Amino acid sequence: MICSVEGRLVNKTPMEVVVDVSGIGYIIKVPLSTSSVLPDEGAVVRLFTTLMIREESIELYGFATEKEWKIFQKMILLPGVGPKMALRILSRLTPDEVLNAVISQDIDFLKRTPGIGKKTAERLVMELKHHIEDMEFVTEELSMDFIPEAIEALTVLGYKRNDAQQIVRKTAKEMAKKPESLEMFLKEILKRM
Repeated sequence: MICSVEGRLVNKTPMEVVVDVSGIGYIIKVPLSTSSVLPDEGAVVRLFTTLMIREESIELYGFATEKEWKIFQKMILLPGVGPKMALRILSRLTPDEVLNAVISQDIDFLKRTPGIGKKTAERLVMELKHHIEDMEFVTEELSMDFIPEAIEALTVLGYKRNDAQQIVRKTAKEMAKKPESLEMFLKEILKRM
């Protein structure tokens, strides 16, 4: 397996790059998030990669960050979610947005990605939730059990879902220690608003 590629960026389009490694040009499919942060052609780049071998093709997928790469690896394991759909999701959403949507079970947020319907979004939430806990970059804040309940409580109080998600995650990240109860957590959130 090829887990990373480092070389000179020869060509860059929104969804594909060519990286020259010791005279060999690798065509690498990338999400928009990766192509947008890559330097100009001619610069040296390093991408985390996944090699997919199928009967009809061999394709290399690349990512600017390890977090994107690991989420891609988890998504392509799910039934009905192939590399094209995973790239589409990571082109539209940041890795943190994907993780937060899964943890808070925000199916509507995932459905905003073109080509992702309700069933696929539900499958992503249900299946990815079991896979993301073993990822070392998932912080205690992201795995906090009552983040979904806190977001739901704020939406019931009339806050927009996006605003509720942002303040809940920001508060969870900034708290010195994990709160003991949902009530404590909500009090802290409301104090900060």
